Amino acid sequence: MNRAEAEALAGSLRSSALFDGAGYGRLLPAGMDPVLHYVVAGERMGWRPSAGFDPYYYLERYGDIAAAGISPLWHYEHNGRDERRQPVSLADGLIYPQLATEGAPVVLVLSHEASRTGAPVLGWNLIRHLSDRYRVVSLVLRGGELERDFEAAAAVSIGPLAEYCHSADASRIAERIAEVYAPLYAVANSVETRVIVPHLVAMGVPTVALVHEFAAYVRPVDSMRQVYDFASHVVFPARVVAESSARFFSDMKVRAGVHVKSQGRNDPPRSREISNGSYSAEGKALGGPLDEVEGRFVVIGAGFVQIRKGVDLFIAVAAAARRLRPDLRFRFIWIGEGYDPVNDQDYSSYLAEQLVHSDLGDSLVMTPAVADLEPFYARADAFLMSSRLDPQPNVGIDAVTRGIPTICFEGACGTAEILSADADTRHLVVPHLDTHAAAEEICRLAAGGTDIGRLRATVARVGREAYDMKGYVGYLDALGLDAAESMNREDLETLVSSKAVDPAMLLPMDSDVLPEFELERMALLRWSLWGGLEGTTANPLFRRPCAGFHPQVYAKAHEQDCLAGRRSPLAHWVRNGRQRGPWSRTVFSPDNVPRAATTQRIALHGHFHYPELAANLCSRLLRNSTLVDLFLSTDSHEKAEQLRRTFRQYHGSVSVAVFPNRGRDIGAFLTGFAREIVDGAYDVFGHVHGKRSLAAGASLGDTWRNFLWENLVGGEYAMLDLAAAAFAATSELGLLMAEDPHLLAWGANRDIAQGFAGRIGISTPLDDFFDFPIGNMFWARPAALHPLLTLGLDWSDWPTEPADYDGTIMHALERLLPFAARHAGLEVAGMRAPGTSW
Repeated sequence: MNRAEAEALAGSLRSSALFDGAGYGRLLPAGMDPVLHYVVAGERMGWRPSAGFDPYYYLERYGDIAAAGISPLWHYEHNGRDERRQPVSLADGLIYPQLATEGAPVVLVLSHEASRTGAPVLGWNLIRHLSDRYRVVSLVLRGGELERDFEAAAAVSIGPLAEYCHSADASRIAERIAEVYAPLYAVANSVETRVIVPHLVAMGVPTVALVHEFAAYVRPVDSMRQVYDFASHVVFPARVVAESSARFFSDMKVRAGVHVKSQGRNDPPRSREISNGSYSAEGKALGGPLDEVEGRFVVIGAGFVQIRKGVDLFIAVAAAARRLRPDLRFRFIWIGEGYDPVNDQDYSSYLAEQLVHSDLGDSLVMTPAVADLEPFYARADAFLMSSRLDPQPNVGIDAVTRGIPTICFEGACGTAEILSADADTRHLVVPHLDTHAAAEEICRLAAGGTDIGRLRATVARVGREAYDMKGYVGYLDALGLDAAESMNREDLETLVSSKAVDPAMLLPMDSDVLPEFELERMALLRWSLWGGLEGTTANPLFRRPCAGFHPQVYAKAHEQDCLAGRRSPLAHWVRNGRQRGPWSRTVFSPDNVPRAATTQRIALHGHFHYPELAANLCSRLLRNSTLVDLFLSTDSHEKAEQLRRTFRQYHGSVSVAVFPNRGRDIGAFLTGFAREIVDGAYDVFGHVHGKRSLAAGASLGDTWRNFLWENLVGGEYAMLDLAAAAFAATSELGLLMAEDPHLLAWGANRDIAQGFAGRIGISTPLDDFFDFPIGNMFWARPAALHPLLTLGLDWSDWPTEPADYDGTIMHALERLLPFAARHAGLEVAGMRAPGTSW
């Protein structure tokens, strides 16, 4: 911005009510124009023009304004206010009452709302029970009927928020809570609190997440990663809920800290209002569905009227029961808000039509929610849990703990798991959404086909054993203390002081820059969730913390400290002087180019199923001074001619061969060019290919290929020259590969690789954790490849296309490469172009 532009912008803001000239001027030397300073420098530095506007927040909250490069205050004054944009964070409007310096530790409980529904009622109970040993801070994101109850139960109550909580708000709220209260840990009650969780963890508040929701109905489902990738512990109320998430997030099967634990019975706060149609504590009807039930078998169901609760199934069971036993008198009662066939053109209108055609008369009643369900529980002969998807509903817990025979569908709710686990109550669980089977069970109970008194006592016993609130809270507290302990202070300080963590390695591409301590906390968290486990390939966030170090190899060699003692392998390694071992390796980079005469003869094999990618490789080769002989391969003569045209201007030798489309790139290398590798004409042989990896997504394949070529051949840096220098200076170097940030394991390839290892003379079991050239591109001495060439693989050994994405001979040999090099008595090293990632 030139001076004229700055003067014009300043002129447009001088009359803004959001610019406090006097207050802003006190921050400046005398005589300096406050508005001009703001538009030239202050706004870019995040200085507020007044308490009523935060330019940093505005740009973070509204990415379109940041991308446009316009003044946030100017935009708000001219457009943003009319567009109802937020000038300051919601965090600014919250009150954070101080706690006494001395006292019990602080625990934070997050609730997504204060309604009189399942998760908020559980949150209120958690606060009450945790308050026996902690000072509990409650954060409620949205309001509701229980706001005053949350305030009364907690030592400090924050919220509810006035608007939707954006990530930019969540980060500031988390920062204030961490600063003012320093919670020992947080309990995030419901995945609906997910916007806060990553920011709490970044501020050093470890989190225990209670996930009551089925992944099947959370949208966008990937937003659940805000919980799964950051919470130290994730607690599901039932196995069926955990399995729902595992179907969408396969890594949940292997990450640490995943638990299934039923919550205890949740008695809600007493209501301050009596709803229409409610009943007295004595069970006397004030007019409604409990009238004239004498001599009837009463079946109740409860919940907001929506398809997830299966109200249509409830009606269908009632109709089937009447058809099966017209001689029995039933009263089915559904209690819950949301049934409005006049105004609701969706679910309610269909239910109304279903009721008409079911001809149930007064044997089924729909009644609004009531303040007290006790009269209904007292009169119920059975409870029908008709839900399609319900984690561990409070009404189910209430019914079972009161000894009410509860009929439910297998695989549809946590209640079914509890009842089916006991032989004496298993018959109450019917096949998934089988309304006829549910009706048959109700008819059997109504007809006296079982000892109801004994069944009630059995159901109550099962409920007492399964639903223990005191035990549940104690379980969560143990997890919270474990989470707090996992963020070891000594490890954190070691990583911060040593600056050992490389953000480009630890964090995914395009991640925000993390300040000191946040970066190191992320390193500790990633290790606590994913370290030391086979199958860590499932989560892309488990990455190498720095170049040249494999944390799992180190942890296995130091099990007592790093696995049993739960210390960070990287911090432990740093404190012990970064000792060399199988966990570390040399990494060559443009910052440490070896000094040696590079008189070696070097060849490079490039395989191109997609020859249109070859031009990019050619341009990368030309950025180096080292000239290599090229051996190119493809699967058709037309593609071969395209490759010849692409490399026509290349100054070195170029040979192009057409091979069968078997074995992909590695088949063409180890079978097609086996003779050229071993004939002694070359000291170093490289291998690259036009990788697309369409099974992983075209954009990911392109990013992966560019990463490998950038590190092995060059782009910004002359990496081929670096590779040549490394081999020239290091006679014992056998295999050189890109220093990949990802830490992958065997996958489905171990048995195949072990078989090949035996054939080349490796008699010992292959290591659990190791580095290998991920993507199958590398530089190697022929001697390092010789063990694999002794396998004598011909074209019939390679699978035909389409080959599997994993578990093939190609994937096994990719992982066996470093073992072969070491078996030949040579070393393995890495190459790293600074700042690269994928």
